Amino acid sequence: MSDAPASLNGLSAAEGIKPVAGITKSARVLVVDDEDQMRGLCRRALAGEGVVVETASGPEEALALLRLAAFDILITDMQMGDSRAGVSLTEEARSRWPETDILIITGQPTLETAISTLKTGAADYLVKPFSVSQLRTVVKRLLRMRRLRRELEREKVLYRKLADDYEVLQKVERLKSGLIGRVSHELLTPVTVAFMAAEAVKDKISPSGLPVYLKLEGALKRMQVTVEDLLLFSRTQDAGFKIVKSSADLWPVLEGLLAGYRPLCEERGLKVEIKLEGEKRSLLADAELMKAVFSQLLLNAIRFNRKGGSLGVLARYEPEQTLFVFSDTGEGIAPLEQNLIFGGLYQVADYLTRKVGGLGVGLAIVRRIVEAHGGKISVKSVPGEGSVFTIILSKPR
Repeated sequence: MSDAPASLNGLSAAEGIKPVAGITKSARVLVVDDEDQMRGLCRRALAGEGVVVETASGPEEALALLRLAAFDILITDMQMGDSRAGVSLTEEARSRWPETDILIITGQPTLETAISTLKTGAADYLVKPFSVSQLRTVVKRLLRMRRLRRELEREKVLYRKLADDYEVLQKVERLKSGLIGRVSHELLTPVTVAFMAAEAVKDKISPSGLPVYLKLEGALKRMQVTVEDLLLFSRTQDAGFKIVKSSADLWPVLEGLLAGYRPLCEERGLKVEIKLEGEKRSLLADAELMKAVFSQLLLNAIRFNRKGGSLGVLARYEPEQTLFVFSDTGEGIAPLEQNLIFGGLYQVADYLTRKVGGLGVGLAIVRRIVEAHGGKISVKSVPGEGSVFTIILSKPR
């Protein structure tokens, strides 16, 4: 005997029950009760859209069905002939099919029953008599929790995969940076020796051989700059990269660089404007590294500019921050490219690479140094019109 009359809050098997809605499609539920009427009522209450209901009259039949197919939820009466039949079924089902959620129905709503339910591993329990809506609500809740658990497990698997992939990527990055650093060091010495040797014989070059010498000198200078850029890139990309800050007036640094690049600007017919706004002051910064930042941005504004274009440099000193703005009227950068240009070994387009050369590490160096100062760098650009790079260094608090 079960522990209460076969009833869903007074509804008989002859009464119509509307199909259940909102339960995950293809959900499988097994109802176990020794009373035909209760099994039928549960089937009718849960049947309809998305739920496949199987029934069993006792533990042995239920176990046979569980061996044949997987079920999302097992609904079982606590007492079926034997007072421990439901408990025994629950314990065995929980042990052998842990993925199946168990809902116990009982006619003895006591604290002991609730504790016993939890101890056996059941997910929830219902007290007879219960309504159709109560049964549906509990089943929907259990199915929703199952879905959330599956989603959480998928998220965990995805997270682990991403973590593994990230670790591999980090290893590759470390290997790349290490290789670049070693290669750069190996190249720097012979380049320096070649440059010094060329300088030593410069005065002995005949007038007819001078053009060839100048080409050699230019090539060696470009190679030296490239190697030095690689060394700085390797240094700044290292996880232990640190800067040494001290009080520094960066305005003279900026003016000095621009003065040195005047011949390049004149060669390309660029109109240059440098402007100071606000009261100039010293900043807490690594002057040498900020010089490298300014140099890179100025060279980019010159090299990627159009002939006869404009180059603007602005230093704006505000109470809480300082801005350095570099603008040009060059080729510009497409919107999709703007998020990529600060990555290492990247240039905006092949045709620009062919025009100006370089390895595309400059902006990666710039971003790393600026961020090491606690600052930010951003770009605004319109293809065909030019680009504006802005550095913001906040005042230390």
